Formats: sequence, C-alpha cells, structure tokens
Amino acid sequence: MERRSIAGSGQRIASRGTTPRSVDVNPLPAARYPLSARRRGEQGFTLAALIVILTIMMIFVAYTVPRQWSTVMQRQREQQTIFAMRQYARAIYNFQKKHNTYPVSMQQLVEARQPRWLRGGKDGLPDPMTGEMDWLLVPQAAGGLQGGGNRPGNPPGGTQPPGTTIPALPMKDYAGGPFIGVRPPKTGKSLIALNGADQYEQWTFTAVEIKDEIDARVIAAGTIYR
Repeated sequence: MERRSIAGSGQRIASRGTTPRSVDVNPLPAARYPLSARRRGEQGFTLAALIVILTIMMIFVAYTVPRQWSTVMQRQREQQTIFAMRQYARAIYNFQKKHNTYPVSMQQLVEARQPRWLRGGKDGLPDPMTGEMDWLLVPQAAGGLQGGGNRPGNPPGGTQPPGTTIPALPMKDYAGGPFIGVRPPKTGKSLIALNGADQYEQWTFTAVEIKDEIDARVIAAGTIYR
C-alpha cells in the first residue's frame, strides 16, 4: 500500500511538472502587413505634399497681397486728392465771381459762410496724401502757364502741355497774393494721370479749369438747343 501511494504521488508530481500545451492563436495573414505599410507610406506622402503646397501658398500671399493692397490704397488717396483739388478750385471760382478777385489766403475760403463754398474742417479740406493741411498754393501768375479749353493755341479741357510743372508755394510760406488752386506737396510718379500729367508736381486743377469747363458746357448746350 505504501509503495502504491508513493508511486501515485510520484506520478502526480510528474504530471504537475510537465509543460502545458501552448494555445495556437491564429495570427493575421502575412499578406496584410505589406499592404498596411504601403497605406501608411501613401498617407505620409500626401500629408507632406499638403504641407509643401500650403507653405508655398502662404509665401505667395505674404509677398503679393501687401503690395497689391498698398497700390489700391494709393490709388484711392489719389482719387480723394483730385476730388479735394476740384473742391478748392470751385470754391475759388465762386469767390472770384462774387468779389471779382481771387482769394489771398485760405482763411477767406474757410470763413465764407453766405454762401459756404468750402465744406470741410475748420481749417479746410486736408491733403488726403498726408492727412495734413500742407497744400501748395498755385498763385494767379501761374494761370498763364495753364492750358485752357477756350483759349486759342492751348490744349482743350484745361490741360497744360506735357512736362510742365506749375509753380506753387507751401501754405506756411505763402506771403499773400491771389491764388487760383492747390496741389499736393508730393513728387514722383502717380498712378492716376490728372489732365494728362502722371507726376505729382505737374498735377493742377484750378479755378481756370473750372471756368473753362463751365464755358464749354454752356457752348455745348447752346449748340444742342440751337
């Protein structure tokens, strides 16, 4: 009996000491690994290409948009400047019609109330180029250098010959005397050509041109209704 129990216990010990069978877990097919790797590679390439395209677009926008916006703003300021020059020219023309003489200071135009010829700030219309009241005043003597639509031998529409720089003096240095218009204190090439002039120092629009425009309209109206 003792031998059997010892033998039985030996068999149980031997059975406990044996290595258990390993469970066979079926792995994914080997053919799927290369395919998923290719997909990850394609996705990585697409992302890199997208980053490169976005970088190029950002560089292009950063280089071109500010320059284009600057050009748009400059053109807008030039249009505003031409409008202000026309306002001054019309105010001077109306002043001359009422008083039979041109104004000798900016304050005469600004302080006029009945009628009020110049509408703007208390000091007048500032120069849109600089935002300051730093206009150059065109003296009456410079009127002879301008063309006139109703003057024999001069270009029509109040334009001056190309390349003509109309003399003008800064407001702060103006010693007095009749003046017929204003122009901006800027030099260089403009985007907009005013009366055929594409240089700021050649820009001019004065009471002389306003009178020529009005006379031309009167003549045209008389021709139509004749």
